[in-house]
Amino acid sequence: MAVTGVASAQVTLSGTYNLDVQNSPTVKGASVGAGDAILSFSAAEDLGGGMKLNMNTTIQAAAGRSGAATGNGHSLSVSGGFGTIGLQNYLVGSALLSAGVSADNDMNDVMGGYVNRNRAYYSLPAVVPGLSVKLAMDSSGASTTTGAANRAFLDTSVQSRPKLFVGYTMGAASVDYSSYPGGTYDYALSYDAGIAKVAYAADGVAQKEWTITAPVGSTLAVGLHNAKNATTSANGLVATYTMSKRTKLSYNYVNQKLTGTNYRMRLSHSF
Repeated sequence: MAVTGVASAQVTLSGTYNLDVQNSPTVKGASVGAGDAILSFSAAEDLGGGMKLNMNTTIQAAAGRSGAATGNGHSLSVSGGFGTIGLQNYLVGSALLSAGVSADNDMNDVMGGYVNRNRAYYSLPAVVPGLSVKLAMDSSGASTTTGAANRAFLDTSVQSRPKLFVGYTMGAASVDYSSYPGGTYDYALSYDAGIAKVAYAADGVAQKEWTITAPVGSTLAVGLHNAKNATTSANGLVATYTMSKRTKLSYNYVNQKLTGTNYRMRLSHSF
């Protein structure tokens, strides 16, 4: 849904509502209830001279009557012939890849949890086809769990350092690399063969992951995710049935070495 004000900028409202049937590795039995509702407001404005401004802010309403509504991230960027300069605040998980598995104890939780991150960045203008280069300065807030000590962005000794991102895409193949100068690095390789997309990622320390995602006909898609680090490992599975353009039904399953299994059946509607 788009809303136009007096100025030339157009604001777009979008969101997602979820209904879940799920269990937890630590709680016996299944629960049925509404998942968090997410509302996103985005706007774009032509500044003239080849420059454009983009902004986005997201509100997440906790499930249930009288549940709290909180800020869930925001971003602001200005782009032009010079590239893109921006500022972001968002929640980031410890997993290097994603196959879309959603559960109470998901693949990000397995690898260490989530952290709230602030990032200022500069993306260089495209010069070589398929090549992208970005410089960022990261700082992290409180983690939603005690974990992710294996991830460099939670190490206070490197949070204030810039981070370099380099990506290259050639046809169905892509390579991504990121590193703190003098610190740890991440890399990811992926190939989309049409019948399936395969990806592999590692962090240069102990974390290694792979994913396979594939369509099965016109309405069903499946994803597999394997992840491990120095302390644990897990396998994730998701099967998603597209009921309409905006409504999907998915089954999600995670089996972790340390805590056991959990699943989530989710009916999701986006607008």
